Order: sequence, then structure tokens, then C-alpha cells
Amino acid sequence: MSINIGKIMYYRITKATVQPGKFDEAMATMESLRESISKINGLVSSNLIRISETEMIGVAAYESKEHLEASQTEFKELMVNMMPYMAGAPEISFGESIFSFKW
Repeated sequence: MSINIGKIMYYRITKATVQPGKFDEAMATMESLRESISKINGLVSSNLIRISETEMIGVAAYESKEHLEASQTEFKELMVNMMPYMAGAPEISFGESIFSFKW
């Protein structure tokens, strides 16, 4: 996959809280979804960052705002699999990249 440098990327940022004692099960379920997630059109990368024992932040990068918007239904359908492990509804926000650098 080739991405143009300087191209505006769009992101879905998801903050989720996992029920105590359910983290390993949640991650096993995420792993089982890996292939389906990788097939989402326009998805460039997806990262989960664990910020506490029960909290994580997901950052998904898309080629364009249109790709992100078009992925909404598919993403929600996949994430239904995660709901049995969640302590509540995730907080989801969206935004465009305004600054980045890579070594």
C-alpha cells in the first residue's frame, strides 16, 4: 500500500472501558476480528493502546474522510462482538491529521 506524504488522513478515536477481568477475552475477540478489520476499504492502520488495567484507546487511520464515513456501518457491526466485554458504550470521536512526523 502506498500513501502520499502530506495527504490528509482521517481518524476514528475510540475510548473504551473493559469490564474487570475481561481484558484477555476482549483481546482474543479482537484478534479473531483482525482479518475482517483489515478488509475495511480505506483503513490504513489500527492501533489499540492500553492506558490502564481496564481502559484502552483505539486509533484507526483512514485514507480519506469519505472512507471513514463509508466504514461506519461495517465497523459498528464488527464491534458488536466486543460489547459483552465492555463496561459501557465507547466514546468515539473523529478528526483529521493536522501534524505528523516519522523517523
